[in-house]
Amino acid sequence: MRCEISDTKHIDPSLRKAWQSLRVGNPELASPYFAPEFYEAIASVTHSARLMIVEPSAGTKAFLPLQRRGAGVFGPIGGPLNDIHGLVGAMPPDCEAADLLEASRVQLISLQHARIGQAALGARFGSTHDFHVLSLAGGYEEYEKRRAPLAKSAFRAMRTRAEKARKQFGSVRLVYDDADSAALETLIAWKQDQYRETKQPLLFNIRWVRELIDRLHTSHDLELRGQLSSLYFGDKLVAAHFGLRSRNVIHYWFPGYEASVSELSPGNILLRQMAEAAAAEGCEAIHLGAGDYRYKHEFADTSFPVTDGVVLARSLMGRTAAAAGRAFELAARKLPKPLSELPGKALRRIDWHLAYRVA
Repeated sequence: MRCEISDTKHIDPSLRKAWQSLRVGNPELASPYFAPEFYEAIASVTHSARLMIVEPSAGTKAFLPLQRRGAGVFGPIGGPLNDIHGLVGAMPPDCEAADLLEASRVQLISLQHARIGQAALGARFGSTHDFHVLSLAGGYEEYEKRRAPLAKSAFRAMRTRAEKARKQFGSVRLVYDDADSAALETLIAWKQDQYRETKQPLLFNIRWVRELIDRLHTSHDLELRGQLSSLYFGDKLVAAHFGLRSRNVIHYWFPGYEASVSELSPGNILLRQMAEAAAAEGCEAIHLGAGDYRYKHEFADTSFPVTDGVVLARSLMGRTAAAAGRAFELAARKLPKPLSELPGKALRRIDWHLAYRVA
C-alpha cells in the first residue's frame, strides 16, 4: 500500500475519474462535500488544502481531503464549514487508520461527522449524531405524503402563516436560484448578527471564507456550485438560504431571516418552497446535516448516524494526544452538569481557531 499527502490545487484528470467513479451510484457519497470540486474550491482560496491518496497494492484508490492545521495535524477540508467528512473509497484490506497515518507521516486527523461504517476510520474521543435528510427521490408530493402525517401541525402552521403573509404583504414569492449579490449580502448580515448574539466567532470576517462564498455564488459548475434561494413577502426580502449544490443534492448550509417577521416563520416557509422547487427540477435530496434542531426533525424523513472525533498515529505525539483525550473524558464524567460540558466546549473552540488560523 502507498499513501501520500498531496498539496495539489487541481486534481489530475485520472485521479478525478477514479474519484468520480467511487461516487457514482453510491448514496453514502452523494453529498457535495464529497465532490472533488469541493476540495478544489477550498484549495483555490487557502494554502492549507491537502489530499490524502491511498493506493492499495490491489484494488481502487481512496481519497481523504484534508486541511493542514500544523505540523502533522490535519482536519476536514474546509474546517468547520464542512458538515460531513470521510474517506472517499474503501479502507484497504488488513489496514488500520493508524497505518495510513504512518505511511503518510500524519500524526492526527480530526474528523467531522464521518459516516459510521463508511469512513469513521476508528475515530476516538468523539460523539455520535443523526445526519438529517429530506428525501425528494419520489417527488415533492410523495415526500409530503410521507412526512405530513408525522409533522401535521408543522405543515399546517406553515400554510397558515404563508396565507397570513399573503394577506399582509400582498404576495409570497420564492426566487429559487437567486443571482442577486445584494440578497446574499443581506443574508450574510443576518448571519453575522446571529453570531454576535450567540457569542460565536464572526465567520464571514475570515477572508478565505468570504472569498469562497462569493466564488461559489458566481459558479455555474454543475458538479458543485453555491445556490442562493430568497423568499419575499411582497417586495421585502424576509428569508434566504445559501447552500452547496451538486447535480442532485442540495446541502442546507447558511439559512437566515428577517427578525421583524419571525412570527410568520419565514425560514420554514422558505425551506418548504425550496423543497418543492428542487423536486420539480429533479433534485433527489436536501441534506439538512447534523444537529438537534426542531426544523430538522420536522422536515427530515430519514437520517443516518455520523461521528466526530480524532484519528491518532502510534507515534509519541499520537500517544500524548490519546492521554490528553482520556483525561478530558475523565474530567467530563466526574464534573456535574453543566460543568461536564466545558472540556468538550473548550476542545471544540480550540479546534475551530486552529481550522481557520491556517488559511
